[in-house]
Amino acid sequence: MSPVVCPALRLAATAALVIGAAACTSAPPASPQLMARCVQLQMLWVRYEPVLTLIHTGQKAQVELAMMDCQNGRYEEGIQALERILRRGRMTVPRAQTEGVMGSRGG
Repeated sequence: MSPVVCPALRLAATAALVIGAAACTSAPPASPQLMARCVQLQMLWVRYEPVLTLIHTGQKAQVELAMMDCQNGRYEEGIQALERILRRGRMTVPRAQTEGVMGSRGG
């Protein structure tokens, strides 16, 4: 094998490995409707949650983690977490306005 071919084969093998790894870790396609639902629930929590400087319950961190789930394409997990936080705070969770949006189960 010539000295020029060996680096070319290494480069091709490395490129194939990187492309394969990227395909395994790619995020699901973005959904504007589901992201809008995440933001709607987050804004509801921000609007009604009491000032966090007096009593820290960890909810702010939980809301941020749920929003990270949404931003990373894990909408169902993020929406369920946000709805659970709102219900725990005795807030009424609004129904999703867009048909097919996950997480809204009424009640």
